[in-house]
Amino acid sequence: MKRNLPPLNALKAFEATARHSSFSKAGEELSVTHTSVARHVRNLEAWLKAPLVLKSGRNITLTDLGKAYHAEVERILSNLEQVTDRLVASVSKTVRLSVEPFFAHQWLDQKLAEMSDATSNAHFELSAEHSADVVDLDNSEFDLAVRFVSTPNQTKDMHIFSQETMYPYVSSSLVAADDSPQKKLEALFASDLMYSYRKERWAQWFGAAKITPPSPPKYYWQTDFRLGMLSVLTGKAAMIVTPSIVQEELKGGLLCKVSEVGIDTGGFALLVSKRSENRPAVQKALAFLKPLLASYTVK
Repeated sequence: MKRNLPPLNALKAFEATARHSSFSKAGEELSVTHTSVARHVRNLEAWLKAPLVLKSGRNITLTDLGKAYHAEVERILSNLEQVTDRLVASVSKTVRLSVEPFFAHQWLDQKLAEMSDATSNAHFELSAEHSADVVDLDNSEFDLAVRFVSTPNQTKDMHIFSQETMYPYVSSSLVAADDSPQKKLEALFASDLMYSYRKERWAQWFGAAKITPPSPPKYYWQTDFRLGMLSVLTGKAAMIVTPSIVQEELKGGLLCKVSEVGIDTGGFALLVSKRSENRPAVQKALAFLKPLLASYTVK
C-alpha cells in the first residue's frame, strides 16, 4: 500500500523554520535560500490543506495546528536521526580515540606510528585526536579515550593499564639534582605551576609534602605538550607529572625532580563509550589497543 507522506524536504524546511522562528536561519541550517524554505513550507501547507505558520514582517509564528504538527515532526525526525546514526556507526570502520595531549606526545603517537601497518587490514580505522576536555564520553563524539583517572576500580568501560606517582619538576638550568631541598623549592616557587588537565594536582602535592607556598602560586594552563615542555625547559614553568611522561627529558638531564615526595593519584586508563562498546570496529580496536597500552611502563 502506498504511504500517504508529505515531501521530506518540505518537512525538514518546516521543522527548521519552527525551531528557529525564521526562514533565513532555517535556510542557513539547510544550506538553501530563505525563499526556498518559504516555498517548501507553503507547499507543505498546500499538501496538508492546513495553515502552519503566520508571517508578519520578519517574524514567524506557528498556528495552533503548526505547533501540534511541529512537535510530532520534530520527534519523528529526531528518532530517524538517532536510528540512522546508530546504523552508520554500526557499520563504520572509523574508531575515534581521544588522548590526553601529554601522553599522546610522549608515548602513544610514536607507538601508533611504529605500528601503522598493524591496522591496515584489521577492519578498523583508528582516528587518534589530542583532547583532554572530554569528561562525559558517552555523550561525546569519541568511542574511546585515554585518561589519567583517580579511581582504582576497573569496570567494564574502564581498562586501567598503569599505576603511577606524580612528582614536581623544574628545569635543570635552575637547579641541579644535588642542590639543597630549599633551593629546589625556591626554584619551584619562582616558576608558574603548569597543568594541562587538573589544576588541583598541585594543591594535593603541597598537602602531601606539608609545604605552604610563601605567596599564592601562579598557575599556567597549557594543553600543547611541546609548548608546555618548552616553558619548563626554559625555566619559566614547573610541571607535575608522572616520570614516564618525561623519561626522555630525565635521561637527558634536562629536568630536575623538586622533591621525592609524590602523590599517588591513580593511573592511565583506556575508557570505552557505552554507546560504542558493541560496535565490531570498536571491539577490534580494543583488541589492538589493550596489549599495546599494556606495554606502557614507567621507567
